[in-house]
Amino acid sequence: MTTSTDPKRMTRGDTLAMYFTMAVGAVGIGAIAWSAAARLIDVLPGRDVPVLVPFAGERAELPIGPNGTPVEVDVAQATVTVPEPAAATQFALVAEPIVHAAASIAGIVLLGLLAWNLARGRAFASSTVRLTWWGAGVLAVGWFAGTMLTNMTVNGALSAISEYTYEGIRFSASWLPFFAFLALGAIGGAFQIGEKLQRETEGLV
Repeated sequence: MTTSTDPKRMTRGDTLAMYFTMAVGAVGIGAIAWSAAARLIDVLPGRDVPVLVPFAGERAELPIGPNGTPVEVDVAQATVTVPEPAAATQFALVAEPIVHAAASIAGIVLLGLLAWNLARGRAFASSTVRLTWWGAGVLAVGWFAGTMLTNMTVNGALSAISEYTYEGIRFSASWLPFFAFLALGAIGGAFQIGEKLQRETEGLV
């Protein structure tokens, strides 16, 4: 009986984990597409559009005390309904779910291709390095464009509701994707070094 000792090949368990990752990614793509379609159904008519907006330093009363007694709470975010969004706001409302979905699906596809390469023992192949860098690029572009569109919808919604008299949050961003971008960059660099070392080692054989 011959046992493979190729260090580039993954164990059977790790290989199955890569295939499982691809399967979960396929399910995720379906869920993202469904969510984006549902949001587009809400925003495309351009009337009574619900928009989730963040707040800072705002307080409100909610009937959560004994027997429904009002209790003052801090408001971190709330959904407001915009009767008729302005043209720029409507554009952002439609573009936002499309951009978020496209970036997320592209990222999942690249992750699936990366898992496929790893499952086939191609961790340090040039294609694996490219997939990692492409993933970082997609994440960066999706994060930037998505953040801009989200802020356009939030500011447009608050302006429409308050008739341009409310001075609240004008810009907000989630920094988690940015740190994920840095992590992907580090991983891409590690794969690139591994690919170079592998080429140099194979050249000595």
